[in-house]
Amino acid sequence: MGLWQTFLSWFDRDGRLDLSTHVAALATEVYFRNLAIQACINLIANTVARAEFRTYAKGQEHRGDNYYLFNVEPNPNRSASKFWRDVVYRLVHDNECLVIMQGEHLYLADSYNVVSGTFIENLYTDIRIGDLNLTTKHRESEVLHLELHNERIRDTIDGLYLSYGKLIAAAQKHYKRNASRKGSLTIPTNYPQTEKAQTELRELLEKRFKTFFEAESDAVIPLTNGITYSEIEHGAATTKGSMEGRDIRAFIDDVFDMVAIAFQIPPKLLKGDVAQTDDAFKVFLTTCINPLAKLICDEINRKMYGKENYLQRTYVKLDTTHIRAVDIKDVAGALDILFRIGAYTVDDCLVHLGMEPIGGEIGQQRFVTKNYQPIDEVVAGGGE
Repeated sequence: MGLWQTFLSWFDRDGRLDLSTHVAALATEVYFRNLAIQACINLIANTVARAEFRTYAKGQEHRGDNYYLFNVEPNPNRSASKFWRDVVYRLVHDNECLVIMQGEHLYLADSYNVVSGTFIENLYTDIRIGDLNLTTKHRESEVLHLELHNERIRDTIDGLYLSYGKLIAAAQKHYKRNASRKGSLTIPTNYPQTEKAQTELRELLEKRFKTFFEAESDAVIPLTNGITYSEIEHGAATTKGSMEGRDIRAFIDDVFDMVAIAFQIPPKLLKGDVAQTDDAFKVFLTTCINPLAKLICDEINRKMYGKENYLQRTYVKLDTTHIRAVDIKDVAGALDILFRIGAYTVDDCLVHLGMEPIGGEIGQQRFVTKNYQPIDEVVAGGGE
């Protein structure tokens, strides 16, 4: 059902609209869903912003202008962490985003129009960055255009949540109804029918009982003319089958689980569960962050570096291996193995620990333990 049809469905046959009912329904359907979506997008954006762009020149890591551009200052108004957080947020939220390469800086477009071309480059017009509307047109090769999925993921989530939001609203209403105080009021048959007596009865029901039920501490209510009130206890038979607060929380957890799965995030990671976080984070990096990092790097490499440079191993790589904060005791054994088989240099180990490399010949020298030797030497020498 489209937005206009949904709006029309709120009116009855006489054209009347009960605003309170639908505002409450909308609030229920929007808040939990948006909370889950915003939590997912912020988690992805903040994680990618922690990654490091590593630039290479002819196969050797090189820190030049592009390294500074990607990791420190994309433009005079944004730091790299803020810029890439905004880029990923826009990309995940809107399913696409546009980055303008203006001079030696990068700018994230707030809005734009695209004229698609099949055998020619796409053309981007009506580009707006902040309060500035660009009058120039940009070809596909002059911009970084990032697209995430074939279908906007929020549309799928909105459709999925349309019915589930109603379950949450029903659970809340059911819980409030069963958690409220209930009682029976006995009015004798000989109760006076005078106007004064009826006025006192209305005041008792509409005002005094309201104050009595809303009292936060002990309270009493005076009853006259033979009226008696008795509280209805909440027993097992009364609450059997009712929806408790835990049931409502379970519904909300289901919403977070469904949204997390849609964004390829392990649900326990999104909800902050500490059990088996390491395994969940590995899945998160593999299924969500690394594909996103490759998407960004592929666009940068083909637009800013080109085929010739890339084939000569001059390119950029978004390194996600150092996103996690690790304890040195957890990686000491692995670093020792990598170092003694010559896979890591001294500088490689220092960089992996987040420390500055020492540089020079010693930092780049590789060491191999004497226990290892080529298999052909073993066969030729007849060794054990």
